[in-house]
Order: sequence, then C-alpha cells, then structure tokens
Amino acid sequence: MKQFLLVSLGIIITIMLCSCSAQSSKTSDQSQSNNTPISQGTPTTPQQPEVQQEGVSIMIEPPSGWEPVAGTVLPVQYLKNMVSFMVKEEKFQGKTLDDVITEAKKAFENAFDDVEYEGEAETITVDGKDARSFIFTCKVSGMQMKYKYVYLLVGGKASVITFGGPVDAFDSLSADYEQILSDIRFQ
Repeated sequence: MKQFLLVSLGIIITIMLCSCSAQSSKTSDQSQSNNTPISQGTPTTPQQPEVQQEGVSIMIEPPSGWEPVAGTVLPVQYLKNMVSFMVKEEKFQGKTLDDVITEAKKAFENAFDDVEYEGEAETITVDGKDARSFIFTCKVSGMQMKYKYVYLLVGGKASVITFGGPVDAFDSLSADYEQILSDIRFQ
C-alpha cells in the first residue's frame, strides 16, 4: 500500500510539474481552461468509450485490467499494476512536434533527478497522425520511475499520451502500450 501511495504521488507530481512548466510558457492566445467536462459513451453500445478534451473527442478502450481513475482532472486516466496511462493537452509554444519534444525534455530535466533517455525520440503514427515517442527514467520522490511519452498534434494543439510507473512494473505492460497506441482515436 505504501508503494502504491508513493507511485500515485509520483505520477501526480509528474502531471503537476509538466503542466506547470507548459502552462508558464503558453502564449496569451492559448489561455483556454483545461477544465473541460468529460462525457462517457453509453455502456450498452459496442463502441469505445468517448471523452471530450477541449472540443476533441478521445475514444479508447484500454486492454483488460486498466481501471479508470476516479475523480481525475484529466480527460483520460487509467491504472494497472501501479502504472498509469493518461491523455491530455499540453500548452507548449512550439508549433512542430520536434519543438514540443525539445520543450518537454527541458521541463523533465528541470523537474526530475537523474533523467536518462532511452535513445532518441522516434517518429510513429497514432490514429493516422504523425507522433513522436520517447522513453526515459528518472527519480521522483526517491523512487526510480520509467515513462513513455507520445506527443501528437490534434486540431493544431499538442496532446500527450503518457505511460508511467515504477521501473520494475513498467516494461511488463509494453504490449498494452502498443495496443492502446494502435486503438486510440481522436476526432
């Protein structure tokens, strides 16, 4: 239970630090609120659950075992085996994915200890859109954590799909990450 609380705290700190860093660099014309209502699809339909993020519908049905996080402020957030999966809009100044990656990495390096990237950011496709993906490890509140961040532009705005958790639990769910990235839809 103590480890779960530490991991949850680490994930919340990550979200807050990344949001604060991105929020401080937004321009005045990007001052929209991130507090958008979430609307769930009806459970009787065979379609994927749908949520709203500032006018963009996100449809995802994660693989078995991923549980929605109750009371989250994010449009999409699930947990499985102490690993978190979330989707949210980011407020970066960069207009290209490469610019967004540069800004994000600077934010992580300023927010966390011992940041180590696993290779370079790679170009992938998510829902038919160009995306950039990278993996890194770091220490959060003394715990060794591992993250996979996938940035893409949706409606001209940067969105991020994040997977994160303790190093010892992270790699065991890599097949789930690939399925989520294959199945997620933005409209």
